[in-house]
Amino acid sequence: MKITGAKASVFFDSFDNTAVISGDGTKTTESKQKYFVIDKAEDSNIPVAKGTFFIAPNGAGASQQIILKEGDKLFVINEERFCKTNASFEFSYGSVDVGDDCDPGATISDGILTISGSLAGLFRYDDETQDFDSVTDIIVNRFLDIVEDKGNGQYELFPKSDAQVYLLTLLNSTAKKGQTENWLFVPININSMSMSLGNSDAQNRDLSFTKGEGQAIIYKVPVSE
Repeated sequence: MKITGAKASVFFDSFDNTAVISGDGTKTTESKQKYFVIDKAEDSNIPVAKGTFFIAPNGAGASQQIILKEGDKLFVINEERFCKTNASFEFSYGSVDVGDDCDPGATISDGILTISGSLAGLFRYDDETQDFDSVTDIIVNRFLDIVEDKGNGQYELFPKSDAQVYLLTLLNSTAKKGQTENWLFVPININSMSMSLGNSDAQNRDLSFTKGEGQAIIYKVPVSE
């Protein structure tokens, strides 16, 4: 079975300290919520390593969820869809020259994983308000201050932000109940953004990124509904 890139869906979220929860021995995860693990208690119940990602169990009852111990710290990921026209990822290791006169030209891996890529999409505006959608705001705010003029003498400034961005790509978005979803999770830094505003073209945005702080993983989970 083979599927096209159109079946992959891309989602974004940006770090916000108001979305961080700290465990106290009574708090639990919420059903099917996505989390980034900032820190773990020594006796933590969190099933994955610090600096990576997981989805809470599919169960509404507290007994079915993960109890967060004191010392656990999670970022609650509330992803927004990035409607792409194209996306690419590159995974690579560097190499170390270990050649000698017995084995000229030999190399070994340096063990350092580098991840980079690009995303392309169109500028999207809210049909009713004509404001940017949430993902566009996240991207633009990486490079430019945003000033919101309320029109009544009130103004709000959103300074440029270098907060961590979390990129989640559902590789097989057409998976049905009982099948497996395959998520590619990468914490990223957005390095560049270009815009094209041709008179006869749709307004578009092209991004390049590299891996940020944290681990990139493939996360497999059954589709529950």
